[in-house]
Amino acid sequence: WFRFSAPQTSSDVVGKITVGYQGWFNAQGDGSPFGCWFHWSNNCNAPTPNTNVKFELYPDTREYSRLYQSNLANLVNGTPARLFSSYDQSTVNKHFEWMQTYNIDTAALQRFGATVSSAADGYRDNRDSVATKVKIAAEAHARKFYVMYDITGLNSDWVSAIKSDWANNVINKLQLTYSNAYARQDGKIVVCIWGLGFTHTPGTASETLELINWFKNQNIYVIGGVPTYWRTGQANSDAKPGFIDAF
Repeated sequence: WFRFSAPQTSSDVVGKITVGYQGWFNAQGDGSPFGCWFHWSNNCNAPTPNTNVKFELYPDTREYSRLYQSNLANLVNGTPARLFSSYDQSTVNKHFEWMQTYNIDTAALQRFGATVSSAADGYRDNRDSVATKVKIAAEAHARKFYVMYDITGLNSDWVSAIKSDWANNVINKLQLTYSNAYARQDGKIVVCIWGLGFTHTPGTASETLELINWFKNQNIYVIGGVPTYWRTGQANSDAKPGFIDAF
């Protein structure tokens, strides 16, 4: 989680507590386009001890209303080792219920590079469905959310890919920003672009400025996910040089 300081009026971001929301777990039988154990395991088959487990920490599943049986051994109390799916509306509802209970204001809904660049293997359909479920849950629990692009994995056309996804999917198809739960800062709808200026992500400084200004020209409040020492331009193994003007 992360917190933005210096509270202002008309704020869903500055001065609020925000969590990143991936929503990337799927299970076989959850009705998703994947139809497999995505992100729980290494190969979409059910998680199996020692050979096919992709997660490091077993979640507390006691409050979930719908769970899926894995190949892991029973828990120490004899309970079957079952896991949740982010594709279930009940799962997303529970997460936003927790946000409401514990005064977490806003969720930054991750939108990954594979989502915006390709519809292959049902990935974009899956992510779009999760985005809609986040909107529904945020509205139901009086929480806010906004789209947070992760540009990892995008190619040289990353700027046009994000512009297209924002206009065609986020705005027109999913209509996320029309929700009263979509975050606004100083009256502007919010977007975040994570990965700007990192050595492992695409983009030059001029391309980054182009995208930032494209959003700003639409009266959109832009947040950047940037490397350490971004304010000084200090070089390090994670940061490209020459991005200080963009930042």
